[in-house]
Amino acid sequence: MAPLEKRLAILLDWCRSYRIVADIGSGQGRLARALAHQGHRVLATEKTVSGWQELVQYTKTFEQIDPILGDGLKPLLAMDVAIDVAVVAGMGPRAIERIVQQDSQFRRIPAFIVQPMQGLFRMRRYLKNESWFVRQADLVQEHGKLYGMWWVERNADNGAGLFSEWFPSEFLDSPLYPQLIRSRLAQLNQSLGHHTAQCPMWDDWQRERNALLTTLR
Repeated sequence: MAPLEKRLAILLDWCRSYRIVADIGSGQGRLARALAHQGHRVLATEKTVSGWQELVQYTKTFEQIDPILGDGLKPLLAMDVAIDVAVVAGMGPRAIERIVQQDSQFRRIPAFIVQPMQGLFRMRRYLKNESWFVRQADLVQEHGKLYGMWWVERNADNGAGLFSEWFPSEFLDSPLYPQLIRSRLAQLNQSLGHHTAQCPMWDDWQRERNALLTTLR
């Protein structure tokens, strides 16, 4: 099995303390297979029949992997199994939000690891608004693109913290942090330049921009 990309290797490491892992939108099961090698039981899902068939093909030699056909968490929440953590990566922020919300009523899954392919700040805003606590966060750069990821839990403990209001303080220790902030400032400047003060988001964009500028001084 080929080594995982750095962004997937971090997710694998974060799962180390969990026994049963849900890998949502598993694709060909690269992360699921690495998790199985690490000793986890993996519930790997794919939404389409063709995707599920491919997942079955790539994971058929792994007894620890259960390839499951279904939409996000829905088939797992119907099962009598205690999932320790759900990994939702490799998709856009809206898709991740929809999947995480599938457990909002049941609250059966105590921890999530999320990694959007784009829309990092939208994903962060969603997690903050839903009052998730950050256990760990990291940034990686692959093929010239920045990826943000969060390991979040429903309840705070001594190792968890709240999201800050306007700037992503959970990434402050990353050497990629200045690059992330400059990229976000460019987005905000573009938004402010294309809209007027009557735009509903104008004041929020201004406050976020000012807060981010202070972190680079």
